[in-house]
Amino acid sequence: MSLRPRMTTTQHRGHVLVTGPDEEPVTATEMRDLLGIGGTADDNLLAQMIVQAREEIEEVTGIAMLPQEWRLSLDRWPGAKDEWWSGVRQGAISELTGSPGRLDLPRYPLAAVDSVTVYDGSGASTVVNVSATFDVDTYSRPGRLALKSGKTWPVALRETNAISIVYSAGYADVASVPAGIKRAV
Repeated sequence: MSLRPRMTTTQHRGHVLVTGPDEEPVTATEMRDLLGIGGTADDNLLAQMIVQAREEIEEVTGIAMLPQEWRLSLDRWPGAKDEWWSGVRQGAISELTGSPGRLDLPRYPLAAVDSVTVYDGSGASTVVNVSATFDVDTYSRPGRLALKSGKTWPVALRETNAISIVYSAGYADVASVPAGIKRAV
């Protein structure tokens, strides 16, 4: 039994696409060939269907097929403001403080964390030095923003959307997108 509720990545967040991909993983010509459609009269419809299919697959799976920029807005860092139990606890310091020291980013594969901005109670922003404060884990899926040893979460005091993380995700180019994902489109 857990002593306090577990925070999920979907809790207290806004996740917005800032810049979408420049191209699609499948072309109208490839789709025509696959479906056995002759002529180019339906290319506009096929192009729209490709975009819709990519967007739906990305939403359901969390995969960013091609390079995209996203903004994740959080009210608080993981573990902040969790209920505290008044009894004796045993375990790792991250368990005792309620702060796991890492934040999973919703879209993957993670390419880079471009910026982290925190806001104080009056709405003034402070840009956090990402490389000095965090280790960016682009290897894991989903990618993670992890505190460096000895660092603490930057202070974010605004009640809502106190933290803004802008990051890039997606396979490098169309050739890098796995064939199974292209086939799903």
